[in-house]
Amino acid sequence: MPFQAMIARRQLPAFAALLITHRVRLQVALPLIVACVLVIAFIPWFASRGKFHIPGYGGIAILGFACGMLFGHLSGARSIVGTVAGFSLAVMFFLLMATAVGCLLALFFYRFPLED
Repeated sequence: MPFQAMIARRQLPAFAALLITHRVRLQVALPLIVACVLVIAFIPWFASRGKFHIPGYGGIAILGFACGMLFGHLSGARSIVGTVAGFSLAVMFFLLMATAVGCLLALFFYRFPLED
């Protein structure tokens, strides 16, 4: 058995225990994880097809990071924590961070469109 597989098998029960002890709502966390992974995967895929331009990906990455940090800061305010608004801001934070990461990855996968 490879070393990485042994480590992964040892860490899986610890990860499951972590989710249980911190009362993670899987009905919320799993769709959010899937959405973030899809955003991170599809933005570089579109970049490999040459659908946008490099300054656009850079601008979206910077704007997504800035707005995500603002929403993350606002979702932690005392009057908002635990409300629907706080939850919505937290979801927007994660999606905007995924967008920023996807745009940074897109810069590596970008292919210039062929000019006819």
